[in-house]
Amino acid sequence: MSAIADALASGGTYLKWEHPGTSYTGIITDVTMRQSRKYESTDLDTWEDGTAKMQVVLTLATDYRDSGEDDDGTRMVSINLWSGQKKALVAACKAAGVFEPTVGQRFTATHVAGIGNAKAPRVFEYTLLAGPTGVAAVLDVEPTAAPTPAGATPVDTAKQLLALGMSTQEVATASGLPETVVAALANLTAPF
Repeated sequence: MSAIADALASGGTYLKWEHPGTSYTGIITDVTMRQSRKYESTDLDTWEDGTAKMQVVLTLATDYRDSGEDDDGTRMVSINLWSGQKKALVAACKAAGVFEPTVGQRFTATHVAGIGNAKAPRVFEYTLLAGPTGVAAVLDVEPTAAPTPAGATPVDTAKQLLALGMSTQEVATASGLPETVVAALANLTAPF
């Protein structure tokens, strides 16, 4: 993202963590990295050596609405990359079989404990489902595979499933090919 796009995207409605047990789910529409801000300040936060404290910011399409006609349900969640939040995100990615959160995945954040200060930082649990993307994700439906002709090879099947928007992990499972082979096929069949 360009510096201008970053500046324009910096506003937004963040999820509200009122008490442990609060949970939000949505489809990821954007993933960015940003320098965090100091607690209760607009100043950028750094480590003692001047290195920026970074966080992942996920933008989610949710069903949550505040009072107001302009609320489209878009919410943002920031995940610190120096705390238990990072560990929780890594655990969610591992459980989903992905390296990082990406657009189109279903993401759930649950406030497990803490009140959000230095003595009792908030503890979160994240769930990431690397499922359907695009229209299928928004409509909450699983894409269906087109029937393959008799005698189709696993590579042919994989190409058809990739064209339907299925993830490389799903295609690997359905076609029987290793995920690395499916990823290579995805790169070959990507539009230019």
